[in-house]
Amino acid sequence: MIAIVGAGITGLAAAHELAIRGAPFRVIEAASRPGGLIYTEHANGFTIEAGPDAVLAQKPAALALCHELGLAPRIISTTPPRTAFVLKRGHLHPLPSPSILGIPLTTRAIARYDLLPAAARARLVLEPFVSAGTAADESVGAFFRRRFGGATVDLIAAPLLGGIHAGDIHALSLRSLVPRFAEAEARDGSVLRAFARTQRPGGDGLFRSLSSGMGELVSSIERRLPAGSIQYDSPVERLVRHGSIWRIAAGGIVTDARVVILAAPAPVAARLLAPFDDHAAALCADVPYVSTVSVALAYPRGDVAHPLEGSGFVVARRYNDLRITACTWVSSKWSGRAPAGHVLLRAFIGGAHDPEAINVSDERLIDIAWREIGGVLGITQEPAMARVYRWRNAGAQHNVGHLARMGALERRLAELPGMLVAGSGFRSIGIPDCVADGRAAGAAAAHAIGL
Repeated sequence: MIAIVGAGITGLAAAHELAIRGAPFRVIEAASRPGGLIYTEHANGFTIEAGPDAVLAQKPAALALCHELGLAPRIISTTPPRTAFVLKRGHLHPLPSPSILGIPLTTRAIARYDLLPAAARARLVLEPFVSAGTAADESVGAFFRRRFGGATVDLIAAPLLGGIHAGDIHALSLRSLVPRFAEAEARDGSVLRAFARTQRPGGDGLFRSLSSGMGELVSSIERRLPAGSIQYDSPVERLVRHGSIWRIAAGGIVTDARVVILAAPAPVAARLLAPFDDHAAALCADVPYVSTVSVALAYPRGDVAHPLEGSGFVVARRYNDLRITACTWVSSKWSGRAPAGHVLLRAFIGGAHDPEAINVSDERLIDIAWREIGGVLGITQEPAMARVYRWRNAGAQHNVGHLARMGALERRLAELPGMLVAGSGFRSIGIPDCVADGRAAGAAAAHAIGL
């Protein structure tokens, strides 16, 4: 038997891998549903994502799994135009094309990038002549300042990368979150030169979703698993070792397993590993988490003055007195997300810079979201429908030194036969990484029991 602790997308991917290999397993989940941060709600004709709304097409694992599950006809791309904006002093500035993570890749794009002042654009042109860094790891903020100039830290890195990961760019690790930038610098001596050479015009955009929302991926995996293989409402109470067997007590049921895959948040892994290896537990406990809130707002189209041509905007916090960090124009970004004549918007609040947002009432969060978005998009009416989704301590932060800590953790776990970890608290960034990590853990677990 193989035990998987956690039925988020990592644990489900591990279970799927084990199922197709014919390995016996049980998934033990503390919550009453699978999917973790992936949850789609359907209400009044709207398709609302509570968590992530897409997968990155450049990372193939999630889309490959969708094809295996027969979901290929359900895969959709973002709707053109795919322009995203940065909000600076109340004005929306479109991200340039071509660009990567807000950094323009040609001199023409740099020259026209009015988000940055003229001196900052001139500094950006000099990026190919900047010397390569020597640090084993550095923060996202430090890298952007060194390579692209100080203005890009607050106007590009913070709203985009800080916003995506709900973190502090002066703490987040570049090598963990954006290894392509570090690799481009080391290989070509210039990020702009490296990506300008490989940039492909047009295409279907960077992201893919499913026509009924990302919850389709979760439900499709769940349906493929053996009946009763997921044990819900069962936080692990105790983990003990009996010779070569791990014994797990959860939800009144005891499971004996030769291999355990901890596909749970790092603090859960820390608690379960503590009796066996204090150092491994401490390495897991060192992974910080942040809390975030998403607020979905629905309106009749006539209530929104802005044309909503694009995918949404991120907020440059230093230049705006707003609490929201971003707003996705959901019904413009994806087809079929709202009934005809309506729009669906989604605001994000919280993260490393606003840890108390998670404790604010639903009514207050909705009020903050619609008033702040309304000031940008020309909305004066309250929403026709609103939903609040809270993710308490759910966002793992891969801060500087994270990869080194994970290397140390893997060395400690090598001394605990039959114990594996996987998921966003460890080496995975986003759904595709979690799928790949979960499947790799499942394959390793199957191999360990001779399958």
